[in-house]
Amino acid sequence: MDDSEKRRLLAPLLLAIFMRALPLTMFGPLLAGIARSLGAGLAEIGWIVATYATGSLIAQPVMGRLSDLRGRKRVLIVCVVLFGLGSLVCALSTSLWVLVFGRMVQALGAGGIQPVVTAIIADRFKPGERGGPLGAVYGMYGLGTMAGALAGGAIVSAALWLGANANLGAGVSGELASFPWHFVFWVNVVLALATLAAASGLAPDSPAKRNGSDGFDYPGIVLVAAFTASLMIAATATGIAAIGGLAGAAASVVALYFWEPRARAPLFDPELFHGRGPLLVYVIALVFGLPSFSLTIYSATYLIAAFGASEAQSGLALFGLAAAYVAGAIAGGRATRTMGSKIPLIGGVLGTGVALASLAAFPSMPVVVASMVLAGLGLGIASAPPNALLLAYFRAGQTGGASGLALMLATSGSITAPALISAFLHHGGADAGVEFRQAFGVGAVLCAACAAFSTALPAPQREAG
Repeated sequence: MDDSEKRRLLAPLLLAIFMRALPLTMFGPLLAGIARSLGAGLAEIGWIVATYATGSLIAQPVMGRLSDLRGRKRVLIVCVVLFGLGSLVCALSTSLWVLVFGRMVQALGAGGIQPVVTAIIADRFKPGERGGPLGAVYGMYGLGTMAGALAGGAIVSAALWLGANANLGAGVSGELASFPWHFVFWVNVVLALATLAAASGLAPDSPAKRNGSDGFDYPGIVLVAAFTASLMIAATATGIAAIGGLAGAAASVVALYFWEPRARAPLFDPELFHGRGPLLVYVIALVFGLPSFSLTIYSATYLIAAFGASEAQSGLALFGLAAAYVAGAIAGGRATRTMGSKIPLIGGVLGTGVALASLAAFPSMPVVVASMVLAGLGLGIASAPPNALLLAYFRAGQTGGASGLALMLATSGSITAPALISAFLHHGGADAGVEFRQAFGVGAVLCAACAAFSTALPAPQREAG
């Protein structure tokens, strides 16, 4: 494949990743306005965030496995269509629960995009060529989150201005005045249509051989959904309900462990768990997810709580983290191509740990801002190597399922990180700044553990091919 063919292949994949990443940061600044327009409280409106995380967690292993069984292009198009339909429902919603339903459908599409894109790269690029495309994918992911952080408020402001100043008719002007955030979802619909057109031009691919089994593991999907829902309950509840959520999550994992080897067409191919390398990658994904989401969700909040920073100042610091993430992802992809995956992974994880340790140890606003930039760089460098390792450990027909499983484990940090931070804030005896620093200290310890796990990763034979 020459360079022009590679660019033609990557263009729709990068557009799909950008579309998937954009909503992750778009809605944080809009939640209060959405609550007002729907007559809901902030506690209730939090369901549109929790639902998106839950739907993504469910979709990642399911769509990854489906792409192994049914073909990459077909499943990618299904994901884009689900994202677009969910966005359309949200754009037309005038009640909280219709909005929550639309976000769930949107998340089922969005969550499946990344493992399918990763599997397409595994299929279409030689092992030694994958670092660059993976770095570009994670760089685009960071670019999407950067754009989302800036675009959400700007789009709503534009909708309000149009409703007040443009001659659009009473119905449209009233819609823009009452539900300006609908405009954000219409942008998502347009992006979905553009991505669908681009993805339709991808060359067709053949699904993997299925050993005579054309079924799908519906009990496995139910157990994954139960695991995700239990985690969400544990993260948002207190007392007995939180304990029950943790018990439900543990029971779901045990049930999956016993069910999957007996399933006719298992959601998690048993071969995905063979070998020390894949198991260590899954452990790193799970453990590193917690400090990763602690940083991306709460570092800007810490600036406000500890130093009285304005929302604009904390937003700029978070933008710096996201910009450093993009640079780190590109650098990590290149390093993976030239020196293998272990060294960039160890470096990125250690850099993130140093940033978290600095946040924990030095209560100074300049140090915090510098640490956020270092954290973004570390997170970016560490983003591509785990997937590059999985693509090298497994054959082509298993890469979708392996990537989806690793992403599900990593994304569980979006639920467990708020639970950890909330525990420190609610049960500690100090002020919020001190409690945040203690939580960041825990994250630094987890990063050190991930670095130790990374040194034990076996070198895959096919990575340099």
